[in-house]
Amino acid sequence: MSFFKKNKPVHPLHRKWTWRDQLKDFWLCNKTMIGIIIVLTCICILVYMIGFAYGHHVFSTEANRYEHLNQII
Repeated sequence: MSFFKKNKPVHPLHRKWTWRDQLKDFWLCNKTMIGIIIVLTCICILVYMIGFAYGHHVFSTEANRYEHLNQII
């Protein structure tokens, strides 16, 4: 009888490679690409917000603009 624990492999070789394993591998190995994805996501959100505000400004009627100003004041 052995008093020492046998080392178990961290990644068993007989297990099927899944999308979670691919995602974990991507997350651990591609720091530059993750930074680029985060920056592009922020830029897309900013462009969407600017477009929404511009569309709201352009397509609202003059009566609606004054009505909203009266509500604010």
